[in-house]
Amino acid sequence: MADYSPKDEKNYEAEVFERHTRSSGDMDSIHGMSNYQITTQEGQSMGFYADTGQGKGGQGGPGTGKHVLNTPGMSMEVLGKGLKVRDEGDTTQLPAKQTICKRGDVFTVCENGDVVIRARNIILEADGAGNKDGQIMINANRMVDIKAPDIKEQAEKIMVRATQEIDTSTNLKKEKTNFNLGFNSADIDFGANIKTMINQVNTQLPKAGEKLKAIEDKGKELLPKLEEKLQQGIDIIGSPEAAKLINNLQQNAEEIGKQLEESGVIENVKKEAEELQNRLGGIFNDLEEQTKKIATPDSKKLKEIEKNLEDTAKKFGEKFGGFI
Repeated sequence: MADYSPKDEKNYEAEVFERHTRSSGDMDSIHGMSNYQITTQEGQSMGFYADTGQGKGGQGGPGTGKHVLNTPGMSMEVLGKGLKVRDEGDTTQLPAKQTICKRGDVFTVCENGDVVIRARNIILEADGAGNKDGQIMINANRMVDIKAPDIKEQAEKIMVRATQEIDTSTNLKKEKTNFNLGFNSADIDFGANIKTMINQVNTQLPKAGEKLKAIEDKGKELLPKLEEKLQQGIDIIGSPEAAKLINNLQQNAEEIGKQLEESGVIENVKKEAEELQNRLGGIFNDLEEQTKKIATPDSKKLKEIEKNLEDTAKKFGEKFGGFI
C-alpha cells in the first residue's frame, strides 16, 4: 500500500467545507507535497507546493517551491485602475503588473488558441544578460505580416533568403552602397560572369586619353574581317554587272519619269528620289566613319579601301544626280 504520509513527517491537515476543501501535506499531487492547497467542487485548485529539486542544478539556493493555479475556465486580472493617465508621447515607465524572473524562463502556451498583445506601445528587448546571448526569433508556419507607415531595419549585416521568389513594389526606390556585387545561379553553375566581375574589381583603369585594352584588342581582331567585307562591297559595286544594273535603272527611271510627268505626280516622285539619295549618302558616310574609328595609324590597306569606297560612292551618286 502506498504511503501518503507527508515527507516532512508532520501531521496531515484538512478542512472540508460544502463547496471546497483546504488542506496541507497532500502527497497525491504531481507537483509535490502541498504546503497549502484549495480544491473546489468545479475542479479548480490553487496550491503552494514544497521543493522537489526540479531545476535546482548544482548551485543550490533556498529551494524551488511551486505555486500552481488550475481552472477549467478563464483566469482574469484587472489592474492599474488607480494609476494616472499619461499624456501622448510620455514614455516613462508606470508598471501596473510585473512578472520578474530572477532565473529561468517565461512560457505562454496556447495549445488551441491565439496570443494577443495589445498596448499603446510594445517594446521587445533581448539584452543578452551581459553575455553572448541576445536573440529575438520568430517562426511561423504560414505567414509573417508586418504593417506600419514606417519600417526601419538597422544592423551590421542583413540577410534575406527566399527559396522561391522575392517581390518588391514601390513608387520610389533609393539605394546607397559602397560596393554592389550580384550574380545568379547561371554564374555559379557555368562561371559565365564570375571571372568578368573579378577582373572588373581587380583591373586597374587606364589613364585619361588611353583606350581600354579589351576594346583595342577586340578592334584588332575585327579589322581583317572588316577589310574583307569592305573589299567585297567595292568589288560588287565596281563590277560590270553592277554598272549594267545601274544603266538599266537609269533608263527605267527616265521612262518612269516621262510617264510621271504626263500623269502629273512628278513632284512626289522627286521628293522620294531625294529621300533615297539622302539614305544612300548616309550609308556611305556611316561606313566611312566606322572605318576611321577602327583603323590604326599603320593601317595603310584600310586607308586605300576608304579612298576606293569614297570614289565609288561618288561615281554611284553621279548616276542618280549626285548625293556626295
